[in-house]
Amino acid sequence: MLVDAHVHGVDFLQRAPTAADFAEGMRTAGVDRAVLFGLPVKKQWPVTEPRKPGYYLDGNSPCQYYSLTDELVADLHAGLPAEVREAVAVTMCGFDPTDQLAVDHIELLWSRHDCWRGIGEVMLRHDDLTNLTRGDSPTASHPALDPVFDFAAQRDLPIAVHHDSSSPGRAGEHEYVDQLDEMLGRHPGTTVVWCHAGVSRRVEPRQQDRVVADLLARHSGLHIDLSWVLVDLILDDAGRLDPAWDELVTRRPDRFVLGSDQVGDPGDWRRQADRLRRLADALPAAARDAVTGGNALRLWWHV
Repeated sequence: MLVDAHVHGVDFLQRAPTAADFAEGMRTAGVDRAVLFGLPVKKQWPVTEPRKPGYYLDGNSPCQYYSLTDELVADLHAGLPAEVREAVAVTMCGFDPTDQLAVDHIELLWSRHDCWRGIGEVMLRHDDLTNLTRGDSPTASHPALDPVFDFAAQRDLPIAVHHDSSSPGRAGEHEYVDQLDEMLGRHPGTTVVWCHAGVSRRVEPRQQDRVVADLLARHSGLHIDLSWVLVDLILDDAGRLDPAWDELVTRRPDRFVLGSDQVGDPGDWRRQADRLRRLADALPAAARDAVTGGNALRLWWHV
């Protein structure tokens, strides 16, 4: 079984595929189940930019929080064939994580739809995206997130967060890890999935496996999403897993999930899923079933 625990149903312009295309993309990719996120921000196209953007890094225009993303993924899920719908866990993320009213948005969504299986991907520290997004800079320890973490714990919902370990100017350091550690300490009953383990496009902290091992040892609700650029960091071209990460996953097989971080158009999903299969092949045999499917089933489907 392959459960893709990190799939975005929209892109940074909030364009979503049809339900038929999503279902076909999932089938072609060979993904048995998927955790479906929206994207909490939308890229703007002002008159000062000569070309229409397709990604948050295209041009210098800002991004802004976009609450409709949650309705878009709920509609996408509702349109799927029944057998596919059961295999897709939908999450909500369209709120400003620095807004003390963010939990009101979550409570409203909870009352409007019965499809929700989690919260996320909440964008906190995220290299260039942090600087491009209007408003205050979000952090993992921001007090506006306390009621969101409480909501997640009360309803046994995992919350997936993107929180870089550092900034691009200090790419090898761990200046923001304490903020995540603080929030985890305040909410020991909340299940948290740390997307990409604090690694980002321009952030590759030194000895990140040790940081992850320390946090896993101290916070029983923390899980790690092996996805996006983290896969490139820990898996070499020959399909060998970095020895430190091999040892870490072997020691904590119940705390990791796999994700493609597929964004929007599912046409590229098969290629991304094949990367996950290469990673799965490199995993310790004793941990493989848990990481490729069992842990995600427990977290988002409660089985």
